[in-house]
Amino acid sequence: MIFAKSQSVNQPHRSPIKFPPLRIPGQSLNEEITRLSERIDSRLLPAFIFVLLTLFEWYRWGTDLRTNPWPLTLITVLLLPYTAWAIAKHRKQMAKLRLGLDGERTVGQSLENLRAYGYQVFHDIPGIGFNIDHVIVGPAGIYTIETKTLSKPARGNPTITYDGDILRRDDGWEMGQHLVQARAQASWLADLLNQGRRAKYYIRPVVLFPGWWVKNIAPSEKRDIWVLNEKALPHFLANEPDTLTSDAVETAANCIMQYCQLSGTSRKAVA
Repeated sequence: MIFAKSQSVNQPHRSPIKFPPLRIPGQSLNEEITRLSERIDSRLLPAFIFVLLTLFEWYRWGTDLRTNPWPLTLITVLLLPYTAWAIAKHRKQMAKLRLGLDGERTVGQSLENLRAYGYQVFHDIPGIGFNIDHVIVGPAGIYTIETKTLSKPARGNPTITYDGDILRRDDGWEMGQHLVQARAQASWLADLLNQGRRAKYYIRPVVLFPGWWVKNIAPSEKRDIWVLNEKALPHFLANEPDTLTSDAVETAANCIMQYCQLSGTSRKAVA
């Protein structure tokens, strides 16, 4: 689905995450690794440039060429605008990634509370060319959870509306691809868990929008997918009947755990 209307770039926006997520194991080490990696890159670039300039000077000296600043000037004139554009592009991408990371951590931390109610919780399950943000397995069934963290206007309490076919923000921006993605992830997990089984697991896809107000006007026959605020998920689960025994929960959870532990091309269903 093509976006009907892109997000305004002129209107100020704010993060939907009110409080920063708790830190995760090894985060300090990861931040230090990232900082050192950035320092290495920043030091390599000037060195690379000066190696090129040195080689060029030796070439001029060996061929007895007279000084001509125009080639380097031309390269510099072409390089600087491209560098500025690339840096701006990467910074924008990093800002989106950081917002998404905050959202996934916030949702992940809220899902951990479900363990007290008999749920097994998994994060960042890798597929082929994609990943599932979260999966929960418990008495009310198995759920794939796709987290979509969108910046919000600086003022007001904007809403995302789900009518059964499309997701639409107040500004008209349509997000039908999120529904397709969530259903595809649930189908993939069902194929993984149901290989070789007589009793089939049903997987419900869920799309969570942290910090947003979600209005669901979908008819009952089109509510196979849940579109919610992360705070509403526990209430929806509490209202669902128990469909899995503790043994079924343990079996499905072990299958997912074993799959996640396998690496590379050796990943397969371990039913």
